[in-house]
Amino acid sequence: MKTSLLSRLCMLLLAVLCFTACEKAIEDIETTPSNPEDYNVCFNITHFEQIPFSNIADTRAGTAPADACTRINLAIFNNGEKVKTINQTNTDSDFGTIATSLAEGTYTVVILAHSCQGNATISSPEEIKFPNNKVTDTFYNCQTITVNAQTSLDVVLRRAVAMFQLNTTDNIPDNVKLMTFYYTGGSSTFNAMTGFGSVNSRQTETREVTSAMQGKPGVFEVYTFPHAQEGKLKMTVTASDGADGTIAERTFEEVPVAINLITRYTGEFFSGSTPSEAGTFRLTVDTEWNEADYKF
Repeated sequence: MKTSLLSRLCMLLLAVLCFTACEKAIEDIETTPSNPEDYNVCFNITHFEQIPFSNIADTRAGTAPADACTRINLAIFNNGEKVKTINQTNTDSDFGTIATSLAEGTYTVVILAHSCQGNATISSPEEIKFPNNKVTDTFYNCQTITVNAQTSLDVVLRRAVAMFQLNTTDNIPDNVKLMTFYYTGGSSTFNAMTGFGSVNSRQTETREVTSAMQGKPGVFEVYTFPHAQEGKLKMTVTASDGADGTIAERTFEEVPVAINLITRYTGEFFSGSTPSEAGTFRLTVDTEWNEADYKF
């Protein structure tokens, strides 16, 4: 009996020691002690330029980060080597204020704000990828800073994407379960040094059609990084029953894209359409927010 009790006590003590060791190992991996000679550096995101795209109020003078995005990713590079990575979500109390410490020197800082399902992978300022290559409304700042004292920097983030928007004036049929957007001419990889997309992508975006959306006109939005100040997409939009059945399909040729440009196609998408039909369009431009409107 005594031997059994002693064995149990030893096993319990061993488990506690192992748990403590594991806890300590995780802390050592995730926490880097601050060097007493480092300087505190704070980045304050003051506002987002080029707001709004659609339903965000006119806030060129200032927008709270939580009103424009759900994630902020920061990466700091020194001589091409990444020395810091900090990620925030909109549930963090300090969302939009990023504090860290850096040794004296010159650094390249990349800050991204977006609403993807995960954090962006910032391999370098020239190569930034997003989870599953899906692009949301995205803002960025890329700058070189010199650290030689305690520093607080106000940061303005600029929009990096263009939007394709489809507005159907006819009602979405009840048998439509999925809208698929296949396009070429854009990019899902971003270069923060140039402010443009860096890969020629063949992108497919899908949008689920819920029962609440059926029986009424629909609005669908797709984002991409343009390759240059101005460019063109070829966009094929397919409405399907969620299996193999195509209900309606249209191809939009030479869709103009530019940073902060909404290219909006409005018309009857489902009524009397077949997969081979294409639309004709009329373009109007609203220079205040760079919106390009097409009727089909």
